[in-house]
Amino acid sequence: MATLEAVTPRTVTPRTVGPDAPTPVHRRAWSPRTSFRLVVATQALLLAASNFPTPLFPIYERRYGFSSSVVTMLFGVYVLALVPTLLTLGRLADRVGRRPLLVSGIAITAVSSAAFAAAHSVAWLFAGEIIYGVGGGLVMSCVAVTIRELHPAQDIAGGARASTLAAAGGLAVGPLLSGALATVTPWPTVSPYLLDMVAAVLVAVALARIPETRPVRSTPVVRPRLLHVPVSIRRPFVTNALAGAAAWMTVGWIFGLSPSFLHEELGVHVTQPVVAGLFAALAIASNGTAQIVFRNHNTMRSLRLALLALLGGFAVMAASTLIDALGIAIVGAVLAGAGVGVLVMNTMSNIQHIAPVDARGGVTSAFLTVCYIAMSVPVLIAGFVADGVGLGRVTALYLAALAILVVAAFTRRR
Repeated sequence: MATLEAVTPRTVTPRTVGPDAPTPVHRRAWSPRTSFRLVVATQALLLAASNFPTPLFPIYERRYGFSSSVVTMLFGVYVLALVPTLLTLGRLADRVGRRPLLVSGIAITAVSSAAFAAAHSVAWLFAGEIIYGVGGGLVMSCVAVTIRELHPAQDIAGGARASTLAAAGGLAVGPLLSGALATVTPWPTVSPYLLDMVAAVLVAVALARIPETRPVRSTPVVRPRLLHVPVSIRRPFVTNALAGAAAWMTVGWIFGLSPSFLHEELGVHVTQPVVAGLFAALAIASNGTAQIVFRNHNTMRSLRLALLALLGGFAVMAASTLIDALGIAIVGAVLAGAGVGVLVMNTMSNIQHIAPVDARGGVTSAFLTVCYIAMSVPVLIAGFVADGVGLGRVTALYLAALAILVVAAFTRRR
């Protein structure tokens, strides 16, 4: 995380006008550039820690004796807690401000990590996932728009790129770090969460000193409707939501099912959580690399290639079960991850571009809701089906469902 240089005390006036505007308060605030870096680091930390359990799932399976369906439920319940938070509390970002949601959200994730660290039954794991979902929903509802609004050059594309690269970096580092700590420390299901608790508390304290970026409102605030997307942008919104859903559906499989897939189909031993972490990390590392390589290519051609790369990579992962080749599965994960990176970067940039200024937080929450549903629901269904038919067949069925979504995205973009 960037070094936080304090600036001289100055008056920070909340960007609210009207008879109910609060009086100015005096606080020592971070400079705009430091605030930007801090919020980027916040998103990276949030997504890194959200996937700390991923390489530990096989350990939990052995310790508590549950099946792959419970693993997917643990993954899915986090998203199912996050989505209602986005729908109900996320819109507060446009009313009370970005800073309160960021501070409270990241503080709640520390409580979640405490539940994971103290877990001695499956119920504790579910509690930890639900709590993290609530905290994550608060942060994700406004972190992308805050990064965009704090961008030094006020560049929409640059802000979206910083947000998606932070997400990719966090998603890549999270399972790799967790798997490594679980492998080299005597407390495999405790040490990753202790690290997150310390980091989350420090970040929450630092976030309290960033400037508020909520736009000034000259008219009374009207309570927005649930999942409301302005009529003027609904067609492009649906187009980007379809492509984004395809990307996040792939991410859901990587973080929700790949540990069990590697263990049951490719023979990765349960005592090697670092392998599952490395698998997920490589997929997301290619995600970030693709975003850097294609950062100036938000074109129809790049999006088509990204959709094809995503579909082809998943097909390679499914085919790896036919010859029990871990290396082939990794190649498929890297290829799919590259497609995900381009799709996530471009769709988020497009959403930030088309969203009206006074509804930017709400529109972003609606888009993320679609993406998180695509990430969680198919994985939950796949986990239950896997108990009966095996993860190999489920992966093939997952590929077929993903192909349908990709065709829909192709058709809509045309």
